[in-house]
Amino acid sequence: MKTIFKHIIISLLIIVGISAIFFSCHKDPTYPVVVTVKKLIDTSKVVSGATVTIVSGQSGKLQKAVGVTDANGQFNHTFSFDAILQITVELKTDSIDSLYGTGLVQLLPNQTAFRTVLVK
Repeated sequence: MKTIFKHIIISLLIIVGISAIFFSCHKDPTYPVVVTVKKLIDTSKVVSGATVTIVSGQSGKLQKAVGVTDANGQFNHTFSFDAILQITVELKTDSIDSLYGTGLVQLLPNQTAFRTVLVK
């Protein structure tokens, strides 16, 4: 009786283990980006309030994010697939003038891509 009980317990543990392997939750990869904006004339200071646009149209799949840098001069966004993205930054200095900067960033699965863009 004890050996039958042991065999049943061992069989159940094996079934649970195999089920856990095959039916575990599959998470889709994420593609996070952090863009930091600084002025070209003083790269030791970050720029808050700059408008950041990140765009890709490669392979017919459009990805786009638009936002404003925070107090740390950063704009964060997470995309849904890999791409090489164009970054455009605009900082309005007054009603007429603006500072601009551009850059590129490559997205890799589950790795945060950090990019600094200088505006001038």
